[in-house]
Amino acid sequence: MKGQKYRALLVDLDGTLLEIDMLQFIPAFVACLEGYFAGFNIGDDFSRHLVAAINSVIDNRDPERTNEAVFFDEFCRRLQLPYGRIRPLVERFYQEEFPRLRKWSRPHPDAPRVVQSARRQKLILVLATNPLFPRTAVEQRLDWGGLSADDFDLITSIENMHFCKPHAEYYLEITRMIGCPPEQCLMAGNDVVEDLNAAAAGLDTFLVDDFILRRGHHRPEYKYRGSLKELAVFIDNLG
Repeated sequence: MKGQKYRALLVDLDGTLLEIDMLQFIPAFVACLEGYFAGFNIGDDFSRHLVAAINSVIDNRDPERTNEAVFFDEFCRRLQLPYGRIRPLVERFYQEEFPRLRKWSRPHPDAPRVVQSARRQKLILVLATNPLFPRTAVEQRLDWGGLSADDFDLITSIENMHFCKPHAEYYLEITRMIGCPPEQCLMAGNDVVEDLNAAAAGLDTFLVDDFILRRGHHRPEYKYRGSLKELAVFIDNLG
């Protein structure tokens, strides 16, 4: 595979740079977080409220509100608890309990090579993970994968973004932040909807097919396709 000269590489984390069993990780995440709210008599509705708050972030299209603001506004409203009570509990969870979820992940052996290849080509390197998690959770997952936040020029997180995948606005916000036009950016990821929809913003796409995440009968459309190892080779051959 031979590609045009790109100035920036956007790459997904979960299922792309990091092998992670989401069927185990997500239920464990919800159960562990719920434990921090056990004293509030929320009952069996905690997971429903959490999912609703997350969905409100995904659906938000207001460029004036960060994903973090949208999440806490909706989560506090649904739990009928003040921000000052909820925020410290969430922060404690990510500090104390989130690291234990590492057991549902393992490093992808080819992830460091992708980073190294991008650096050799002097690409702007963006960790384009769906910004539903705080920065600390993203950095922890990078560590699980044997990577470092220092490897990236930009990491998207709940604090610094105003949109989510699969919306085109998410990708356009990244291109503005890095000062690179969409047509000079390549998005690489394993999700046929969330990652490949970068094309709607004018980015070229690379479907990483080690662990493809399909959604319904959606037919994937992409410019390039290959394994993570092949992505590294592809980057090496840019010129």
